[in-house]
Amino acid sequence: MEKALINELSQLNKNEKLLLVEALWDSIASDPEEVEVPDHHKSILEQRLRTLEEDKKNGSSWKEVRQKYL
Repeated sequence: MEKALINELSQLNKNEKLLLVEALWDSIASDPEEVEVPDHHKSILEQRLRTLEEDKKNGSSWKEVRQKYL
C-alpha cells in the first residue's frame, strides 16, 4: 500500500476509520466465494464437529432436559 495513502488514512478519526472498515468488510463479504478459508480454520472446524458428534452420545435431548428441569 502506498505510504501516502497510509498517512492519509491515519488522519481519519475513529468514527471515519470504523466506517471505512465497514465499507471494506462489505466489499469483501459481497463475494464470499473469493475469500479462501485458511487450513488452520478448517482443522478447528473439523475438531469442533468431531466434538459435537461425541457429545451427542453423552448429552441429553432438549425434551429430556425440559422434562427434568422445567
